Amino acid sequence: MGARLKNFEIGVGNAAFIYYIFGVILFFIIIYLIYILIKNTIVKQSKIKKEWKKFHNVCERKRLTSTEITFLEELVKKYKITRPIYIVRHLETFNRYIFREVYNYRRKETRKRENFNTFIANLRKKLGFADFRFLEELTSTREIPEGIIVKTTVTISNANKNFESKVVKVDEEGVVLTVPDPVMSKEPLSETQQVELNFILEEDAEYIFNSAIYKVTPGPPVYIHIDHSRDFSRIQKRKYERIDVEIPFKYFFLNPTQTEEFLERRKFVLTKEINYDAGVIKNLSGGGMYYNDDKDPDVGTLIAISFKTHDQAQEMKNIIGRVERILDNDDNTFRIIIRFVKTREPHRNQIVHYVFEKKNALKKEKMQKLKKKKRLTPV
Repeated sequence: MGARLKNFEIGVGNAAFIYYIFGVILFFIIIYLIYILIKNTIVKQSKIKKEWKKFHNVCERKRLTSTEITFLEELVKKYKITRPIYIVRHLETFNRYIFREVYNYRRKETRKRENFNTFIANLRKKLGFADFRFLEELTSTREIPEGIIVKTTVTISNANKNFESKVVKVDEEGVVLTVPDPVMSKEPLSETQQVELNFILEEDAEYIFNSAIYKVTPGPPVYIHIDHSRDFSRIQKRKYERIDVEIPFKYFFLNPTQTEEFLERRKFVLTKEINYDAGVIKNLSGGGMYYNDDKDPDVGTLIAISFKTHDQAQEMKNIIGRVERILDNDDNTFRIIIRFVKTREPHRNQIVHYVFEKKNALKKEKMQKLKKKKRLTPV
């Protein structure tokens, strides 16, 4: 019996023992990998649920109908948009995918196409993507103001034809431009030809959009219809320098009555019931600012801001800004980007002076550090 037990004894050098240890290790590795896979799946699903919750919260706040919400949900799934919230919060994302849908409807019968365009126009209004007057930067041809004059270049047989056009209409399908009669008499324009639009906006930004003709309306007068495009270049001299700061401020959002008053008369009545919220300005310029918050107001909301810089004795009160953009931070807060739409000139000058002085101070500090580093570096 003892001899038999000796034969089954597992020693360190025994092959069966090595296989046994290897099998145990492999088993635990597989269990660990399965655990990691399940954990990642749960985390991923949790994130997806949170993203959809944010999406539906915005839809509810904007009072979208069930039809509009379903349309946007299908859009997110169709184009595999990783963050559904972007389609209802960011104008760039909305335009990008709406243009594709409008293009798909272009070949359908007139009534269906018109109904769809009306549906999109109403949806755009509800989401706050219809008023482009306050936009600091354009993101597509959809935001080009009607009535402006543009320099138009049409490519015909590898040659360019240049002329001035007036933007007659901008809708969901595209941009409608006038064409001078002499241009059409020489060599008629036709569909699919490449177009370049060049214009200056607000005297400090030059845009060059690239697109194509999708329709020509014979005249006189002759009109060309061009596709909406997000393919553009932008040349701008920034009006105001900006700088990162840490400046406490207080603010409140204008209610609907105050907003209406301000848009009509550029002023509004302050009431005693106003409660100020507090925040910290993270970046400042003479034209705007941004701050971080865990609450996200609607794009287009007007905000009254009061603060003073470190070199000021008195507070600058009720500078009016507009929520221009909202970005998501990694810590589940939001970056609220504000553009000033009404600032008293002395206040703006104080902000510009503060930014200028602070930038100069930072440059001097940087130069001193470089000089000190050079002195410490051995020859």
